[in-house]
Amino acid sequence: MDQTELLTRIGIALAIGFLIGVERGWQERDEGEGERAAGLRTFALIGLSGGIWALLAKSLGDAAFAAGFIALAVAITLYRWRESEREGSFGATTLIAALLTFGLGAYAAVGDMTVAAAAAVATAVLLAAKAWLHSWVKALSWPELRASLILLAMTFLALPLLPDRGFGPNTRRSIPTACG
Repeated sequence: MDQTELLTRIGIALAIGFLIGVERGWQERDEGEGERAAGLRTFALIGLSGGIWALLAKSLGDAAFAAGFIALAVAITLYRWRESEREGSFGATTLIAALLTFGLGAYAAVGDMTVAAAAAVATAVLLAAKAWLHSWVKALSWPELRASLILLAMTFLALPLLPDRGFGPNTRRSIPTACG
């Protein structure tokens, strides 16, 4: 990997964190200084950290990456636990978003940059759509949910088990054509 590609990959890892951080920061934009959860800068650093740890793992081994991930997971979990106690809330979204940001930053550094960036955009969209998703779930009726689950089960569970060609007594019979 040459220096230009290396810098591009690290830049994308940083941009992934920045994108997710913009959404997280926007959600808490009305909070006072020191009262906001992890936002733009924190998530940008988490994405960059993921990229750096993934690159370090190439020379130091997978244990180095695991150590970086565990350190982040413990730190952000303790932070979120303390914040939850102070606020009396029980949200795990910021914690999961932080861990995902680290992973996406790592994947941008050593994997497919386009896939990592696309997953970051999908993550930001899901995070930003909180109010819409919650109102949609509230409006969803049991018959609608049941019908959707049955359709999904038929499509992804039953359909793959069915044969993709005919079989039985009439399978070998030739189909008559107009020419005889």
